[in-house]
Amino acid sequence: MNKTLLLLAALPVAMPAVAAEATTDWADDVKKALVVYENKDTFINKVNFTYREQWQMASVQPNGSNGLHLRDTASPFNSEFRRSWIGLNMMMKSGTQFNIIGRIGGLPSRSTYTTGKNARTKRNFTYTDIYSVWVKQNIPAVKGLSVKAGKFAPLFTSDFRMSNANIPCVERSYVANQFGLDTNWGVELNYTSPDKKDTIFLQVMANDRACASKNNSHRDAYRDGRGLKGEFGWEDKCFLILGGTHKFDVTENGYQAISAEYMHDFNNAYHDRRKPGANNYGFGFKDALSLGYEVKQGKLTFLANAVAAFEQQNGNGSNNVGIQLQPVYSVHPQMDLVFRYNAMTGDGACKLGADRYICTQTTASSWVDSLHAFYFGVDLYASAKHKDAAKLMFGAEYTTARKDGADCYNGWEFTTAIRFNF
Repeated sequence: MNKTLLLLAALPVAMPAVAAEATTDWADDVKKALVVYENKDTFINKVNFTYREQWQMASVQPNGSNGLHLRDTASPFNSEFRRSWIGLNMMMKSGTQFNIIGRIGGLPSRSTYTTGKNARTKRNFTYTDIYSVWVKQNIPAVKGLSVKAGKFAPLFTSDFRMSNANIPCVERSYVANQFGLDTNWGVELNYTSPDKKDTIFLQVMANDRACASKNNSHRDAYRDGRGLKGEFGWEDKCFLILGGTHKFDVTENGYQAISAEYMHDFNNAYHDRRKPGANNYGFGFKDALSLGYEVKQGKLTFLANAVAAFEQQNGNGSNNVGIQLQPVYSVHPQMDLVFRYNAMTGDGACKLGADRYICTQTTASSWVDSLHAFYFGVDLYASAKHKDAAKLMFGAEYTTARKDGADCYNGWEFTTAIRFNF
């Protein structure tokens, strides 16, 4: 009996010895290594570097073969370093945050097809610039209110409200990419409720991104069309985005959320008032509205986004209606299955050119009357704790498009990408 009591008394001491030890994720170690300074008692609380890299390859297969729609002598294959970014982030005791990200893009490995007398497939150009540089200040008088100024990403559509490090598909959807939004100069007001369920924001921006319609003889000419260079004038695209998100049914296993954004272009390029030679930036429409719904329950995440855009600028000036449906199912902590459906309709107002490779390698028009796209993907993660730290992505998307009552493009695009984000 005494031996039994002694054994029972020893159990509480023995139990911690057999308990599983906390594991250290390798991604945590990398993130920690990028922190160069951290002290909550000083004016500057934290300084850390950020790093993002993406390599991808793609094969455009019109109608399952290389024949129909593929340009003569154009290669169906592409491989490229999609992005290489290095950034610096600084947090201060005053509630101020400073962020800057430099990028190298378009490294000369991507093939693009040039038209004209000397039509051929050639390597893409390389550029370096500042992807984003901004200062954000929390307003002490109103908890959850902040103001940001500088060059940063617009928040329009459910797709673009996700960082490009978090998107589950190799490329963003047609519905999102049709607006061609990149980082822009502007000011943002953002309010997030203390319970994190409600967010309201306003962005007022001037687009400083060059495009094919750039005229070097115009007074707002850009030496290389990118980065910090450029002169802002009335012909530069100034636009605003007003939006908000509401979360509900928030539990440990998930949540539901609804969102809405409205975008308006102030530039007077409409109704034949556009100055000849002016840069055609902006988001390509006069007004646009986005409505989103998202649900996350256990292993399933589902996103639905409907978009209506009005008075398209580059085509026939018609309206555009589009939808994106995107379920993602986690079959394993380190593996997700992805499906996405896109549909758009609008007389000459659906941007097939929003795809990265189809319009540079095929005879398809950049703007069509309707399109449907089905994406099937698998994402593999090196870290279950930090999924987007390092991942391997496989995607296959079938796109069908029509223009003037006839098929404009039908075919597959197979893509593979390796992404790193710290």
